Parts: sequence; structure tokens; C-alpha cells
Amino acid sequence: MDSKELLHGIRSRPVNFVPGKKVVSTAPGEWTSPFEGKGYEPLGYRDFEIGDDPRRINIPASARRGELTIVERVALRDFKIMVIIDNSPSMMVREKLDIQIGITASLLYSAWKSETTFGLGVNTEDGIRSLGMGIGSRHFYHLYQKLWDTFTPNKNSLKGSRKLHLSRCLPPNAMMLYCSDFMQADGRLMDLLALKRSIQRYDFVPIIIQDEFESSFPVLEHGTFISFSNPETGDREDVWMSKSEAMKIKSVHEARFDELIESVGTPGAHSIHLSSPDIKQMIKKVDGFFRRRSGRAG
Repeated sequence: MDSKELLHGIRSRPVNFVPGKKVVSTAPGEWTSPFEGKGYEPLGYRDFEIGDDPRRINIPASARRGELTIVERVALRDFKIMVIIDNSPSMMVREKLDIQIGITASLLYSAWKSETTFGLGVNTEDGIRSLGMGIGSRHFYHLYQKLWDTFTPNKNSLKGSRKLHLSRCLPPNAMMLYCSDFMQADGRLMDLLALKRSIQRYDFVPIIIQDEFESSFPVLEHGTFISFSNPETGDREDVWMSKSEAMKIKSVHEARFDELIESVGTPGAHSIHLSSPDIKQMIKKVDGFFRRRSGRAG
């Protein structure tokens, strides 16, 4: 994958983010909003109903309409997003690295175009390291370069990064897009309960990066050699695989994937499953996820 080619691909269709949680603005007021902010803007009008606070009656709007009128307001947009990437060895095999770089670049670009505060974090053996939160084009290109450096030999993308508890750089209910295969080096699932406990204060969107060799397994009509990679060393070895052995592996992998889905939520509703590095298809899947959130699907 080429850096310039990817940049061209993600510009075609930014993702439209839709928050999954509402927060109360930090400024005094009675309105709830999917964003945090210090000001308010009109969202719509409705008739005054019994039980409404009379202080919320808008006199100018009532005079124009000839009815007692309430103005619904929403806090001005200040929505924070953090994308977490996984640089564990299991993410380096086959096309999973291309998938992760591609979707992360698209999410960062979309956050920039949404004019919101966004950041990038790297999940390491020592915990999540933040590469910083910010806004605008300069911050995007800084993180875009850091993204590539993270997976480039002899580059130190974590230089200047800070190991922070997420609560210090990400406010409650902010969106966390967590990219990972959610697997350990031995092929077992990571501790999902511990993960969910640590991020339950956020709008957590798991992006599952597993190809057919992990979420299932190719169906073989006849025995054949299949190339396997050691995620720790990068060594590749061709292994003879019979049809019966492939079916056994398929059954184990699908059971493990079902367990993962049960833990993080239904694909397309509470999680996103990506299995191909096709950037257009990835953006379509992620955008479809947020369309369903806003009720605009179909």
C-alpha cells in the first residue's frame, strides 16, 4: 500500500460520524446533546405542553406563531474522537496490516473533515500510548505520518508519545474506535471483559480486523499446501492441509469468532467486521454502521 495512493482513496468519501451516547453540556442549561460544548443553537420548535417549564417559552416565536412555543436547542458541536490501533504481532500477518492502516487513515481524515477534536492511540504491551488530540489539517497530517511510522522498520512513531490513562485525554462519552483482531499471540481471544470494563465510560466502537483465515477458514475441495506465518518471527511455512483438517479449523475459528461477536455486539449494529483491504468497501461498511445509528439505513 502506498501512502499517497491511500490519501487519494480516503478523500473520496469521508465517514459521517453519529455519536452513540448523549452528554449534558458543560455550560448551564437543561438541554441534552450528543455533543459537549459551551453554547447552544436552535434545533426546532414545538407547542408548549402541560408539564413544561414556563421559563422555556420563547416569546418572539410564540408571537409569530400565535401559540405558546418551546424552542428545542442543542449544544454547539465539540465532539471528541480517538482511534486506537493495535501493533501486536498478530496484526502483521497477511493483509491485516493494510486493513488497519487504511481504515485508521479514513477515520482520522473523516474526523478532520467533521471539524471535531480527534486523536490517535497505539495499544502496546505497556498499555495505550496517546499520540495527541487536536484539530485541523496540520494535526491530521501529523497523525497520518505517525500512523505509517508505527509499522515502518527503524521508525520510532512513539517518540514524544505519552502513556496516559484514557480519562486524562478523552472525556466521558467521547467516541473510541478500537481497531484490533482482539486476539492474543497463542490464537485465543484477548480478555474482553477487562477491556470493556476499562472503556465502558466511552462510546466504544470495536472494529474487528479478521480475515477468512481467522473468522472462518477456506473450504478446500482437495488437500493442498497453505502458507502460514509466525506472527512473532515473520517466518512463513507451507503446510499440507487436508479437507477434513480444514473443516475442523473452520469450525474452531467460527466458534471463536461467534464468542467474540457475542462479547462486543452484533456486526453492523454494535461492531464492525473488516476482512478486506479494499478502501471503498471498508468506508462503505463503516459509513453503513453510522447510518444505522441515525436511522437512515436502507
